[in-house]
Amino acid sequence: MKLKLFTYLLLPAAMLLQFSSTTINPNNPPVGRTGAPGETTCQASGCHSGGAYVGTVEITGVPDTVVANQAYSITLTNTSNAVKSGFQLTVLNEANQKTGTLTAGTGCSIGNGGGRQYVRQSSPRSLANGSTSWTFTWTAPATVVDDSIHFYFASLCANGTGNDNGDNAIKGSRSVVLPSPVSGSYNVVQQASLKIFPNPAQSNLNIEFHGKGDMTILNANGQSVLKAPVANHRQIDISKLESGLYFVKFESDGKVQTAVFIKK
Repeated sequence: MKLKLFTYLLLPAAMLLQFSSTTINPNNPPVGRTGAPGETTCQASGCHSGGAYVGTVEITGVPDTVVANQAYSITLTNTSNAVKSGFQLTVLNEANQKTGTLTAGTGCSIGNGGGRQYVRQSSPRSLANGSTSWTFTWTAPATVVDDSIHFYFASLCANGTGNDNGDNAIKGSRSVVLPSPVSGSYNVVQQASLKIFPNPAQSNLNIEFHGKGDMTILNANGQSVLKAPVANHRQIDISKLESGLYFVKFESDGKVQTAVFIKK
């Protein structure tokens, strides 16, 4: 009799546990929902559907050119006519593999799966004045085989009813560049046809290239600090630049070449 009573008491508890585990899922979604190559979003079969919300999802805080091993504070923002929202983001290299390291911020959590790393909401947020956002950290890798790095992200536009009906996802992507010198030396540039010297430089920087094109110098935050046309050889006055690490980007005939130098 006692065994039967225990069984009857255990059954509701098990049902409650199962219900609780299913309700956690919208707060902390399963990985692989960023819309990256080989992935869906939360708007998939057996998941959220039926919504007609419109809006955009975007990230800020990461420059077009990133510096190896540097940490960037990134904010992802959902701007839409939805009631509540969540998100998920991953960062991949050209081989669609994890690159860099994501660190959770307030209201975020980290997940891993399929060799990829993800940052996502730990709880949904209500939109205020048509938007809501999360902030987290991404640390750039030391090196990459190809200089392109891709951010893939998706955000759920939800009606806030607590179920998966009447919701839809919006997604976005962002690509950045991580120039990396050969052999770890700043005196060697990525492409043999583009040469810069001296390196480190103090007052003047010499740039040699076979042909004509446009040169841009970017600081360590990826911001453009100087632009000029270059034809075969040019000496650039960099005396007014602050000391630090800089990137030279040279564009010619639709091709981009990069180099790195230090300003003393």
